[in-house]
Parts: sequence; structure tokens; C-alpha cells
Amino acid sequence: MKYELFDYQEEAKAATLRALSAMARAYSDDPEERGAFVLAAPTGAGKTVIATAVIEAALDGDETTPGIEDSTFLWVTDDPSLNRQTLQKMVAASSSLAPNRLITIESDFDQEILDPGRVYFLNIQKLGSTNTLSKSNIDGRRYSFWETLANTVRKRPYGFVVVVDEAHRGLSTARDSRNTIVSRIIGGGTNGASSGPEVPAVWGISAVPRRFREEMAQRGRTIRSHSVAVEDVRASGLLKDQIVLGHTKGIEAAESTLLRRAVEKIREYEARWSDYCTTTGESRVDPILVVQIEDKPSSKDLSGIVGTVLEEWPTISPHNIVHTFASHAVEKVGTHHISYCPPEDIEGRQDIRAVLCKTAITTGWDCPRAEVLVSMRVARDVDLITQIMGRMVRTPLARRVVTDESLNTVYCILPKFDEKAVDQIAQKFEEGSEESLAGGTAVITSPVELSRNPMLEGATSRGTRLQEITGEPASGGTDDQSDSDFWIDQEQDAPQHGAPETQAASGSASPLSVTPTRKTTSQVTPDLFGELESTQSVAPQGDDDVFRLLESLPSYTIPRRIRRSGIFRLASLSVLLAEKHDGKAIEPSATRQAKNELLAVVETFRANLEARGDLDPRIESVTNTQFFERTVSFGTPTANPHESQTLIELDNRGIYMLMERAKRLLPEGLAMEYVGRLAEADDDVTDAMITTIALAQDPELPRLIEERASQLVATWLQKHSSAITRLSPADQEKFDRIRRESDRPLPTTFSLPNMRTEDAEGTEWERHVLSDSSGIFRATFAEWEEYALREELSHDAVAWYRNPAGGQHSLQIPYVTVDGIKGLSPDFIFIHRVRGRLRASLIDPHGTHLADAVPKLQGLAKYAEAHAEEFQRIQSVAKVDGSYLMINHQDPATREAVKTYSGTDAAEIFRIHGSDY
Repeated sequence: MKYELFDYQEEAKAATLRALSAMARAYSDDPEERGAFVLAAPTGAGKTVIATAVIEAALDGDETTPGIEDSTFLWVTDDPSLNRQTLQKMVAASSSLAPNRLITIESDFDQEILDPGRVYFLNIQKLGSTNTLSKSNIDGRRYSFWETLANTVRKRPYGFVVVVDEAHRGLSTARDSRNTIVSRIIGGGTNGASSGPEVPAVWGISAVPRRFREEMAQRGRTIRSHSVAVEDVRASGLLKDQIVLGHTKGIEAAESTLLRRAVEKIREYEARWSDYCTTTGESRVDPILVVQIEDKPSSKDLSGIVGTVLEEWPTISPHNIVHTFASHAVEKVGTHHISYCPPEDIEGRQDIRAVLCKTAITTGWDCPRAEVLVSMRVARDVDLITQIMGRMVRTPLARRVVTDESLNTVYCILPKFDEKAVDQIAQKFEEGSEESLAGGTAVITSPVELSRNPMLEGATSRGTRLQEITGEPASGGTDDQSDSDFWIDQEQDAPQHGAPETQAASGSASPLSVTPTRKTTSQVTPDLFGELESTQSVAPQGDDDVFRLLESLPSYTIPRRIRRSGIFRLASLSVLLAEKHDGKAIEPSATRQAKNELLAVVETFRANLEARGDLDPRIESVTNTQFFERTVSFGTPTANPHESQTLIELDNRGIYMLMERAKRLLPEGLAMEYVGRLAEADDDVTDAMITTIALAQDPELPRLIEERASQLVATWLQKHSSAITRLSPADQEKFDRIRRESDRPLPTTFSLPNMRTEDAEGTEWERHVLSDSSGIFRATFAEWEEYALREELSHDAVAWYRNPAGGQHSLQIPYVTVDGIKGLSPDFIFIHRVRGRLRASLIDPHGTHLADAVPKLQGLAKYAEAHAEEFQRIQSVAKVDGSYLMINHQDPATREAVKTYSGTDAAEIFRIHGSDY
């Protein structure tokens, strides 16, 4: 695969391969056994990418799968454009599925049997009764497709799979019904009086699998299934986070004005994408405006729409506007000619900047560049609008944009919708709709743009803004204790409070300078935070501010559920280090170094075996095998059988078969590289292969190589961390994904967004690090969260940050549950001025009722033990028995008690070890 799969995609791939193998084995054991597998995945999950990974592994095998012998896939849809789009995506995603292995079945297709190692794409309309594909002995045709299908099932059913894309369509729900073409393909094709056998294995792919599952059950098939959770898709960054809905509460006279507003918005997207791509070096993203019009627009209305778009967007021409109308012809609009474009081709054409459509563009419509929709439909057309928007929520870069979160938003303008109709759309996207989009998308109806709080931009060592915010002098030179030192007194009452004061940054005499410190490896506790060093050493200099302080705080990667081996992680890391970023590689020889390090492990292992005298016997066991013979006397069952054994030498074919296994045990070309080093001449290759096979068969060697590879990954990530942090966000994410593939959390940092779109609803708050132009942040909090927030602000917090639940803008802390390692996102980070210096505090209002409340407290306690010096306070707050209590994780005794607590009642921890907050 050219793409690295996300966790949920790896899980779906593994589940699908298990199901296909199980169906093949079941049919081999019992020819009456028929199976069906359902892959249920929401829109935007990357179903084609998952399918490509599955087919690659089934046809050719991979590091985890030996492959399925004689695999053949018949990919069935009811739309030719969908087949074309799928084929194109497979070619783009696969590293081994060349175009000659992806075959579109046309009307002239004529084969006795489908070939192994191929993927065939069939549009069922070609099997209509009038199409020659469904007939034999016509126009020189020898076999109808029905006969080809039947022959394939009869002659080599093992590994033959029918894939039904969009599986909720084209199936009859009646028992024994063969009245749809898809049903006939699955249940046995017909050609006149003859009928074919049922296919042994069916794989259905759909966002709405209920109908397909019911049909398979009615046919008596054994059903297996795997579902992709929408929260996993959203967490991956493949879907945009927000949808902004703009409307005028149904005032139709504003149509033209709002169309101009839509063009204004798409031009804003254009400018922001240009800035982002120029800054980061990403490939250019040209956003698209979608204009959805009524079914029968007048020539005047259509001309007005096109004229307005061209007038407000002077950098485009009629050539950049296309339509998707059913006419499929060039449309004359006023003095302009607007061309037709098939929906599946829009994304690939960079010249297209605006699309005119009528009803929903669903089949084949997959265009992440579509950023703004203005719909002239009326309120009763809610479904038609949500279906289009459901196809617009994919992110153009297949990941979130970190620095400008407004680029993770879809903008929709509805001139003819009143507030009630807008609420309907919002509800569909928040709760989910079977035919459009899985739920969970944040819907914004009163958008406000947030950026770095301008009231905090002067919160530096000069203190000019600090005095404006807190009403206090910036200098810490006075002997009078101000209210901002409240927390010092509070912590002095504790048995042992957190961090001692750190010195000001070198060369700065400012009392407000920020100098975060890091613990050395020897100071960090073992387990989650053990044997690790920080990703980077942060020592801000000069006029430091709250933003830099926040971004210097230690965060951790949370290990992926599906982890690649250390060898594959090292291979990926070495490639990233060796490739050029902005014209320069971090470590040009990384790939050679990695291979040399692992080959050294192999050579040391061989030398040790040789020194012990164990190598030659192992080599002999590879080249020879015992052949056993038993002789029995016919008709004399009481006679003792005669047994003999002979040592026979494997031929070259046997050696090559064993070498294939060795390649899987020593992957990434390691086995053949070692063969090359042992073989000084061509005549020595076979001997070198035998030695390599003998070494690979010892389970100790793969374990040692894996251990060394994992060590190198951790060492190199640490060694090059400073250089990695200077890369573009896209390149940094590639390295972070390798970090997350570790079997343990690794140190990293988090970043603050430069821009974000939020809803202008909720309570107004000051001093948040992100705000509107007036310094205001709006949000609604739970009771205990708001209590903690007001308490901190009342004690003169300079700034605060609402830590999001996940992503690159979230400070993450690992904690352990029965399901593995998960991530805690403490609710708030506060910045106070303490004795003239800016200091951060983690405050986490804690729900004691949650099932993982105790593990979260313990994770926070372990984090505090590792990073006490970097925070003024680390506290959990909860409302217990009507009172707000606080756990002080900076107190070693309290911390130890929390870590060793063996119960399940988080409230009990607060009662015993908490104090008034």
C-alpha cells in the first residue's frame, strides 16, 4: 500500500481477511457451506482504501498475511461511474495492483473462467436482457458472463469472492427471489433453462448494511461482520470537524446577497489554502464552490447565478464552472457556455472551481475540495441538501489542518431556509442519517472566528498586557504580596508542594520570563513514563508569552490499537529521515544505517551459533528432511508393519519455498540483504540462502531483531526531535504516527491553533488563549467545570486554555485500563503569575461516576510524578457529597496513595485524600 492505514482501517482489513479465509476454509470442508461478510463503514471512512489493502494482501500476501491461494475478486456495482472511480482509487492507493490486474468487464468480454490474481469490475446494467454480455453464441461470443461465472464457481471456488459495493442497493428482500441481477450473481446466474451454482463467498460493503444482512440471512448464509465506528473515523482527521450553516430565517429576497456571500467565503478559503500550502510546502488545494439550484430554473435565474459568480470572482472564467445536470450537454447560460462534467471526475480536475447541480450528487461524488455550498432549494428539500453535504465533509489532505482550523470546516448557505429547517439539518448531522452521514459532526449556526487572543499577545516579560488583564503591576520587585500569589500560600500548607522555582532564561533579567524545565531520564518514573526523555528541550528566550509556555508543556502520544512491528516502524522512520524536507534530509544515510544495524544483529547471532558448534547441525536440518516409509502385508492385518526412514536432500524448489518463509520472518528485504552479504559469488547464493533460513527459523533471532529495531526507533526519534519539530505540520504528523505505533506512550508536544471557527453561543469568558477580536471566548460548561473555571479566574489567572478531547491541539496524558492504554485530556490549563513568573497549572474537574475515573486519577498522578517541575499545580477537582474537593497531585504522599489505590470508587479517593477546593 502507498498509504499507511489508520487503526480502524487496519482493524477492518484484518477482520475482512479473517472472514474471507474462514469462508474459503468452510467451503473447502463443506461445499454446501455459503458465507457472507459485511463491512459496515460510515461515509468518509475510506472504504475503497480498506478494500484495496484487503485485496492486496489476499492476492500477494503481506507481513501479516500469507495470502489466499487463487484469489479472484468480482467487484459488482449498479453504476459504471462508481466502478471507474473505485478502479482509479485502487490504482492510486496500491503498490502492487497494476492496471493489468484491474479489469473492467465490457460487453465484448468473453472468457471461460475468471483468472486468478485479478479484480474484475462489473456494472450490472451490462447484464440486462438486451445486452450481449448475458448471451452466448452471439456475434462470435463463446461464453455468456453467466456461464463464465458458473464455470469459475465450479472449477475453482476456493478464493473466489463477489464484492457488492453499496450493498444496500440492488438486492431483493424476498426469500428465494432471483429478480435482481445482483441477487442472481450471488445466488446462481441463469441463462435460459440452465442455472449456475451459488458463489461460496460474498463481501458486502455499505454504510447502511441492514438490508444486505437481512438478504444474506434469508438465503441461509453464515454471516460475519465488522463495523467501523464513526468516532474512529472522525478522530483520524479524514472528516471535517464542523459544518457552518448560514441563513436569514427564510427571507428569500436575500438570495442574490447570500450568493455573493458564498463567493466571498470560497475566496476566503482560496486565500487561506494558498497561505497554508505556501507556508508548509503542501500540494496546492483549490477549493470548489457548489451551487445547488432548483429542478427547473429559468434561463434568467441561471444566467443571474453564473453572472454573479463571475462578477464576484474575477480570477475565474466560464471555463472553470461546470454542471452535473442530467442533460450531460453543454448548457448555454446567457452569453456563457457551461460544460458538463461527470461527478466522479470533478475532484481530479484542478481547473474546476464552481459546480452547478440540481438534486443530490451522490453516486461518484467524492470531492474533498468542495468547501462551500449555497443551496437555492426550499426547506422541504432537506434530504437533498444533506446528501450533498455528506459528500463534502472529507478533508482535502486526508488529515486535519493544524495551524488554521477554519480549513477543517464546511460552509453551507441556505437562502430559503427558516430557523426550523436549519435545525432539521443540524439535527441530521449531529445525530446521523443512514443515507448521508454518520453522526457527531459539530454544526455551527452563528459562526465566529477565533484566533490568538489579542489581549494576551503582550503577556510577555514586559508585562504590558498583564497589567491590563489583571489590574496589577508587571514587576515582581515589590515586597508586598499580591493576590496573584494566593496559590503559593495554598501550596505551602501542603506536606510537600510541587515544583521549586526555576531560574529565569539565560540572559534575561525579567521577572516574568518563562523557563519550562524537563526531567532527565533517571528522574522519570518507570512504566508509562519510564525510560523516556522529552521530545525537545524547551528553553524560551527573550520576550516569552503564554502561548509559548503552553506549547512547551509535555504531552504524550497514545499508542495505536493496531501496532506495526519495530522492523516496519524502523523502515518507515529511516525513509522519513532520509527523504528531503525543504531540500534537506534530516539523516541522508538513515536507511543504510537501519539495515546495517539489523544485519549486525543477524551476523552476531550467526557467529554465536557457530562458536557454540550449533550452526552446522541447523544448516543440515534445513537441507535434509526425513522420509518415512511403512510396509504392510496385504490381507494379513495381524502382521507387524515394517517401517524405515531415509534422509533425503531438498531440491532447489524446496529451498526457495523455505526462503519465502524466511523473508516473512526477516522482512523489509532483510533476509535477501543478508544472503547478498554472505554470497561472495553467484555460486554461493544457495548456501547463503540455506544459512539464512537456518537462522530465521530460530524464534530467538526475530525477537532480537524486533527488540533492536524498537530501540533504534526510540533513539532516533529522540536524537532528531529538534529537527522534526522544525518541519511542516504534515511532515511532523508522519513522525508522530510512528511514535503512536510504539507499545508505550512517547513524549511529544501539542500546538495551539492559529485560527478556529466556533459558535457564538454560550457564556462569554475573558482571558482564553483563543478569542474573537475583542478578547471574548464563548462556551458552555458542566456545573463542576464552570465552578473550577470561575474559581481560577477569580484568583487572577493570566490566561487559560480549554484543552480539547483529542488531536494535535490537546495535551494528552496516558492512563491504563483493562482495554489498554488510553488518553486523558485534562479540562483546563491555567497560567498564573507567581512571584513574577508565568507558571502553568493543570486543573481537571473530574466526573467520579465514570467507569475509568480511578485509572484517570492514577494516570494524572503518574504524570505529575514525572513532570512536577513543569507545573505550579496539578489538581483533580470533583463535587463529592455536595462539596468541591481537590486532589493535589504535587504532594508525593497523596500521589502515592492515588497510584496504589485498588478500589473502583473515585469519590472515595477524594473523601480520603482530598481537601477543600
